[in-house]
Amino acid sequence: MDRILILAVALILACTAASAQSPPPELRLRPGDAVRLAVRDEPTLSGDFPVVEPGRVLLPEIGLVTVTGRPFGEVEREVRAGYGRIVVDREVVLVPLVRVAVLGEVRQPGLFPVDPTQTVADVLALAGGVSPTGNARNIALVRDGRTTRLHLSPSTPALDGRLLSGDQIVVGQRGWMRENLTVVVGAGASVLAAALTSLIVR
Repeated sequence: MDRILILAVALILACTAASAQSPPPELRLRPGDAVRLAVRDEPTLSGDFPVVEPGRVLLPEIGLVTVTGRPFGEVEREVRAGYGRIVVDREVVLVPLVRVAVLGEVRQPGLFPVDPTQTVADVLALAGGVSPTGNARNIALVRDGRTTRLHLSPSTPALDGRLLSGDQIVVGQRGWMRENLTVVVGAGASVLAAALTSLIVR
């Protein structure tokens, strides 16, 4: 019993260590992405602002802020400090919007600016949802040339827990045989039963 307990504890520690060594990738924005700025009680300062070449965003009152090549947390601190010198006692919230492509069997394929914390199901909804010819059990998330297969559910997260700029969500087609397997098998069974009945009658 003691040996089993020791092994169980060792396994838990090993899993914890593995998790600690594999943190989610650090969020960085690229040209084509955007930021959503919300300054409480200041609608003229709030809105969505695109990241343009060579990787900067133009924000009201504080001007150009470089975002490409920097961790988003660092950008967020700079923006809050900038608005702290302009407006007093105003909450400043900066949200990254990464560009994600939704392709394949969806109603409205295209590029979408999304909050990285949104689920794959949320992003598919932006594309109008899976089309009648699409298969919610045949979804792939493509990142940096690597493909991960996903099964759609309301809580399906992105790879590594969040979406990143440049991710592609691809919905595959329904397979005719898979979707009609019950009908095919049922029809085959009926034909076989009729043939056996005919032989017995003879």
